[in-house]
Order: sequence, then C-alpha cells, then structure tokens
Amino acid sequence: MTKYIGALLTLIVLAGCKYEDGPKMSLRSKKARAVNTWYIDEVYENGVNKTTDYKNAYVNYSMTIKDDNKYELKYRPFNVGDYTEKGEWSFSNDKMYINFSPEGGGGTSKWKILRLKETETWVIQTIDGKDVELRMKD
Repeated sequence: MTKYIGALLTLIVLAGCKYEDGPKMSLRSKKARAVNTWYIDEVYENGVNKTTDYKNAYVNYSMTIKDDNKYELKYRPFNVGDYTEKGEWSFSNDKMYINFSPEGGGGTSKWKILRLKETETWVIQTIDGKDVELRMKD
C-alpha cells in the first residue's frame, strides 16, 4: 500500500511541473497557484529590461485572478485616470496558457506561463510583434 501512495504522490508532483522556469514540484494545483493578485516586478521586451518604462506606463498595475474564473485588471495609464478591465479567465487545455476574455468582447488575450509559483509568476505574451515577459509577484 505504501508503494502505491508513493507512486501516486510522485505522479501528482511530476504532473505539476510543466513550466520552463518552474517550479520543479508543487503540491498545490495550478489553479490554486494562479489565483492571486499579481503586481509587476520586472518586464522584458524582446529580452531587454523595460521595467521602468512599463511601471511608468501602467502605474499601480494589478491583475487579480479569482477562484470563480473571473479576473480584474487595474492600472493608471501614465498616472492619468484609471483603467479597469473585468472578465473571465481559463487555462488552455494543456494548461500552458492563461486565457483572458474581457466582458463585452474585445478579443481574448493569452499569456504563456513560464513560471507559476504561489507568490511569483512569469508569463509572456506577444504585443504588437514584441515578446513581452511579465514577472509578477503578489
């Protein structure tokens, strides 16, 4: 019996380890790790650090991913006015992407997950032909 429990735990841990930058193992589900309020820590555009530019353009950026598959994105564009977007989120079938569908349409955006930890996530998306990597913390 102990053999089977050990094998089952190994399968659970290995099933949770599919992202390029980790984690190597996690006992928390992908959804449990994604649900959080995320803030920009670093931003890379085509591999070049653009953190200061993005923090100036997206002041007080926060992405709240909720357990009920709703999300809320907020920031102050160039510190003028407020931007809020709400909608629904889901994982792609292979759980390599998070898809965001805003209320009222406007097209789904998707983030490729590079790292998904409880307090840190790295995602990449293509915006205007540029690969934009967001490294976020809670």
